[in-house]
Amino acid sequence: MSQLIRASVISHTRVLRAYMGVGADSESHGPYGALMYTLAVLNQKGGVGKTAVTINLAGALAELGYRVLLVDLDPQGHLTEACDVPEATEPNTLASLMLDSDVYPDRVYDLVKRWREKVDIIPTNLDSFVLERQLYALGRAIEVRLRSRIVEVIEAMDVYDVCLIDCPPSLGALTDNALVAAGQVLVPVQSEDSALRALRLLLTQVDTARREMGIPIDLLGLVVNLFDKRKGRIVTSTLEALETMPVPILALIEDRAAIREAWRASLPVIEYAPDSTSAQAFRALAKQLLADDGEASA
Repeated sequence: MSQLIRASVISHTRVLRAYMGVGADSESHGPYGALMYTLAVLNQKGGVGKTAVTINLAGALAELGYRVLLVDLDPQGHLTEACDVPEATEPNTLASLMLDSDVYPDRVYDLVKRWREKVDIIPTNLDSFVLERQLYALGRAIEVRLRSRIVEVIEAMDVYDVCLIDCPPSLGALTDNALVAAGQVLVPVQSEDSALRALRLLLTQVDTARREMGIPIDLLGLVVNLFDKRKGRIVTSTLEALETMPVPILALIEDRAAIREAWRASLPVIEYAPDSTSAQAFRALAKQLLADDGEASA
């Protein structure tokens, strides 16, 4: 993990624990001597390829030697479906655990399912469609539920290096939970006019969360996804506009058949087409995000 991101994770964890009334110095450490790195893959605009970015980034991280947990926080369940993993079954679901008045580590452990070597997943369930409304009904401190009842239990397992949260396309309570749980945000966007307004709305929400909760939330950067310069000036001019935003562009993922075929095969493109330009792009993104030397230490 890069020193800059490690420092950001430690800072976020200390401030958040203080916010939640937990000892600020009681950080857990992962198997590579670093805190588990939790990243929210987020954009309230639908159709930008959040889930594909999540899956393929996980595959690239696993190839580098990192142990990855995916969390399907989107009630639509695209991540669960794309990974061809069965939905969680009641009463032990992500939604029920977030709503419970207490923390149940055994139930969290049981919720985790294996997907690929070094990649596990917490799947969704249909009860997630009413989760946001139920969270609002709880009233106080609803934005810390994912962190306090799921993520901190996972951290204590001391198994995973990275947790990637696939977020819903909304600006509601579930998105707030992801922001609090992660503190680090990766934003997939498409190079189209509507991307600019959606990104401005997201920046506003992040600023509001920072201000109201006093929690450091880092917008690491944009992943320009499904890029196809053959679409002409509309695409290239939007890319130019995105380059002026106060968030860096970390990767440009071209619209390639390999990604769509890998999706249909329920595989990350790193496994499905390891020599493709798409696989190379996700390798570069993974290294840029987490690795000083391009691989996890043993």
